[in-house]
Amino acid sequence: MKSLKIFFLFFFACNCLFSQEITQEFLQKRDAKIDSLTKIDFLKYKYKYLDKNYKIKIPKEVYEKTVIEYKFIPERLNKYRDSLGVVLMAEFKDWDAERIAEHRICYTWKRVGHHVWKSEDEVAAIAKKLKIKQPYRLQELLNKNDSKVAAEIQNLRDTLFQKFNKEEVKTMPADKLLLFAFTNNPEVIELKKNAYKNKQKQK
Repeated sequence: MKSLKIFFLFFFACNCLFSQEITQEFLQKRDAKIDSLTKIDFLKYKYKYLDKNYKIKIPKEVYEKTVIEYKFIPERLNKYRDSLGVVLMAEFKDWDAERIAEHRICYTWKRVGHHVWKSEDEVAAIAKKLKIKQPYRLQELLNKNDSKVAAEIQNLRDTLFQKFNKEEVKTMPADKLLLFAFTNNPEVIELKKNAYKNKQKQK
């Protein structure tokens, strides 16, 4: 009986180790895939079903087939972004590629503003001065602390240091600084609270 218990414990331990190896391998492959996808310039990509202004131009039969194949809910396809998701799945047939491309195409001046603690109009004015037409393009410059927006990053550092008095704010890489700013933006915090309240009401 004791030998049987030892056998099962040994078998269980081996099984756990094997499962962990598979999980780790899966995560490594997924990380490599995501890393590869993030390097694609989805704003310059030559789409089959979007024009240069990202206007949808997909044949009806392809659209409807994609809705069925990837189990989209027709009743929820009410806005441009909803339909864009279908179009991008028809294009890439990959949920990760769809998600990243949609995120970049639909990025807004308001979201950029949440990262730099500025209003939508202020951010749009900065973009206009730099001749940038797409919000995500401006976000890219900010993330890299490009010389064109270095002054904006420094202003953000100063603002956040005055607000939180944290020394690390002075030396954070730009992308981490922007994430810190976004997470601690009072407007974002309020939006999250309201979203949570609405979710609770719907239960």
